Amino acid sequence: MMYGAVFGDRYSREDYGAVMNYARVVPPAVKEVYVDIDGGDSAIDLTEAVGGVAYEDAKIEFKFTLFSAEKAERMENDLHGRRMEIVLEREPEYAYQGRVSCTKVEQDGRLYEACFTARVHPYKYERRESVHEETVSGTEKEVLLENDRMPVMPRMEVEGSVQLVYDGIRYRMGPGTYQMPEVTLQEGLNRLRLSGNGRVRFSYRKGRLA
Repeated sequence: MMYGAVFGDRYSREDYGAVMNYARVVPPAVKEVYVDIDGGDSAIDLTEAVGGVAYEDAKIEFKFTLFSAEKAERMENDLHGRRMEIVLEREPEYAYQGRVSCTKVEQDGRLYEACFTARVHPYKYERRESVHEETVSGTEKEVLLENDRMPVMPRMEVEGSVQLVYDGIRYRMGPGTYQMPEVTLQEGLNRLRLSGNGRVRFSYRKGRLA
């Protein structure tokens, strides 16, 4: 099966008649931090000293075959230098975010070859938001929110008066929408406790390494 890609609102096959020869994802490099020890073996690894592993940007390398100079030039004009959401048709449930650059457009006989690179965030994002709703009425209840590799702050829409406990800290919330760095979901199951009287709607987009 021949796959294509969507760049923003442009679809490689339908808008340009392009055949995607490949879309190679180059994983993000780890931002490693080491401190050498004079006169000693090895080095001190401080890569996770500030709360977890950080990553450089990832990269996607594209090659397309097109059947007219006009469509090849239009594809270059539409995409080159622009920051956009990118969806690979082979994994339609995820989206990449980054800037696209055209590296080459050249003729090969009656065909045209167009090459692009995209510098993208180190995580690819689920296109569908994860949503979890809870209603509380007096009795405290435990809430489990599952997350993937990327830490994420859920958006919390509150009706009524609710207290939330996360990582041992209690937060009091009235009606409104909240998003707090102190409530950041980590990989795996995250345990929260709710009490009070009202409703909370948690919504967030999971992300995994590109």
